[in-house]
Amino acid sequence: MTLKNEQPSKMLHKESEDMSGINTLQLMDALITETNSEDAYGDMYARGADGNMRRIPAGTVGQMLKVDADGFPAWANDITNTIVVNAGPDQTISVANTNLQGAASDPNSSITSYRWSKQSGPAEPIGTGFNGGSFTPLRTRTFTPSGAGDIVFDNTNTQPGDLIILDGNFRSVTLNNVQGTAANPIVFRNPAGQTTRIGNTTWAANGGPAYALQTSNSKHFIFAGTHWNNLLFTGSEVNTDGGGEPYRSAYRNLSFDAFSEQFEICYFTATKGGTCIVAKTDPVSGQSASWYPNTTLQDILIHDFVIDSPYNEGLYIGHTATYWDLISNTPYNQSPYDAPPADSNRYKQPIMISNVKVWNGRILNTGKDGIQISACKNIEVYQNEVVNWASVNVPDRANHNGGILIGGRSETSNVHDNITHDAWGEHFQFYGTGTGHIFKNNLCYNTDASNVSGDMASIAARSGSNNTENHPGQVTVEGNTFSRCGNGSLVRVNGYNNKSGGVTGTDNLQVILKRNILMAPRNNAGGDNYDSFYVYTENPQDYGYDKIVTRPLAGADANVQYLTMAIANVDTNNYYLPNNSTVIQGFRKTKPVGPQAVTGASVIVAPNAATTAVTNMVSGVYVFRLVAGNTLGQYKSSTVQVTVTL
Repeated sequence: MTLKNEQPSKMLHKESEDMSGINTLQLMDALITETNSEDAYGDMYARGADGNMRRIPAGTVGQMLKVDADGFPAWANDITNTIVVNAGPDQTISVANTNLQGAASDPNSSITSYRWSKQSGPAEPIGTGFNGGSFTPLRTRTFTPSGAGDIVFDNTNTQPGDLIILDGNFRSVTLNNVQGTAANPIVFRNPAGQTTRIGNTTWAANGGPAYALQTSNSKHFIFAGTHWNNLLFTGSEVNTDGGGEPYRSAYRNLSFDAFSEQFEICYFTATKGGTCIVAKTDPVSGQSASWYPNTTLQDILIHDFVIDSPYNEGLYIGHTATYWDLISNTPYNQSPYDAPPADSNRYKQPIMISNVKVWNGRILNTGKDGIQISACKNIEVYQNEVVNWASVNVPDRANHNGGILIGGRSETSNVHDNITHDAWGEHFQFYGTGTGHIFKNNLCYNTDASNVSGDMASIAARSGSNNTENHPGQVTVEGNTFSRCGNGSLVRVNGYNNKSGGVTGTDNLQVILKRNILMAPRNNAGGDNYDSFYVYTENPQDYGYDKIVTRPLAGADANVQYLTMAIANVDTNNYYLPNNSTVIQGFRKTKPVGPQAVTGASVIVAPNAATTAVTNMVSGVYVFRLVAGNTLGQYKSSTVQVTVTL
């Protein structure tokens, strides 16, 4: 389906100084309107910076309204304001948390509101990426949607060090040639305390871009919400048949294309659409930089997020096409371990990505694979929860049924401390090349595997040659817990794709299985306890069992096998930890899984109370402000300084 390219609407924007750390009062003309009220405190009103109408106390008509940066007004020469407010004594602490003890009174009225805010202090972290996790903007700009809600950023309206506030609901955001630096990335985020939505839930019904966010030739940028519930990428929900698949299957929530690299996306939620995240660069005829091995892209960091209910994959990172047909502009999926196609001018391999990290994610209800990474190296996937993938019941879902998939042309991966559970498909699929691949300390379980297809872990470590470059295969599967497969095996080692040979003519494959708990095969059925129900080695006659799999059955590195859950005696309410303390194999939960709060960002726990806890501070000097208001619409403030030395 061909989409019409639309011209983006001009966007309204407003520039502002970075006011963090300054308790500044702004002079503002009062917008005066008359009323018939004969109240003793005046019959005039003014609109404050927060947008609310405020009563003008007696004796202040004609005065200038002073408005603080947080929107609370005060009046010059207001002799009627008798509020007394005290934010408490200054503090010096050596811990990350404290209590602010404020108080307010008014002999002539009642105190009706309190509001704490941070006025200054250490820079709040934004992501973890290219400047150590904190960010002090050189310029702050706010953009609001206009027209259809499409906005384009490029090198004419962004510069390194920009903090871009996306205020409102946008149909699409496009980045073309947006380039920060390692020291000064360009950061995009929602307004503090507000939610920003990007995307088109009715795409195909009303046209527009087939993405919420798309980038090209952009780097050193960060999209970081203040919380994963405050930066939303909402995909198409149109299930009308668009030619064999619903329209929404073609929609990408976040699409990082055409040499986009060195970026970070964090603290966000992506829902519906076709594929929530795509990051790859297609080969282009006449553009040799887009062909392997001429270019290697760097640094894709994705963390602290929720992905829910896309029609296709949750994350699709790197190119799955072994070769690309430059004439038809389509994949040519000859095995990377076969000889290259004869016509080297027509068929090119896609470029690779180095340093890919995905962590603290919750990926659920994906139609196809949960996390899929191919043609990448130096991969780390950790502390994620993946649940209910391969949920779309279409004929080819068996070809897209991996919870976590390390695909072809992947070199050096570390998949650790993840939890995958309760899905139709396989929990872990591996097709990478080379040594140094690790699958360690993961919990893989099905509460009920009666409708589950296939094996729990499918290992097809590849050996052979890739354009004459030898890639022996080696995978270590260590310290995991596997519980309840369907009619397959808990772990399957695929011999058909691991032929010996390659350049050296040696047996290039080794799978090391150690310290794992293998329990309740065939959905806890009991009965015959065949060893192949636990670990099945396909086509073992090609090498001999001991050459393809190293599987200690005794000693400190031994695996343990249990026919049923009852025999295993694990605590299913505590991450399948063995109740028998002498069992040291299997998964141990040592770190949090799923999205976590921004590390180092102070949290005012009860901002609308006189006293409140403040948590998660870092070393530095903070100033907090307490504003108290009365029934007359009057306000006064007080500040307190907190010095933190950790």
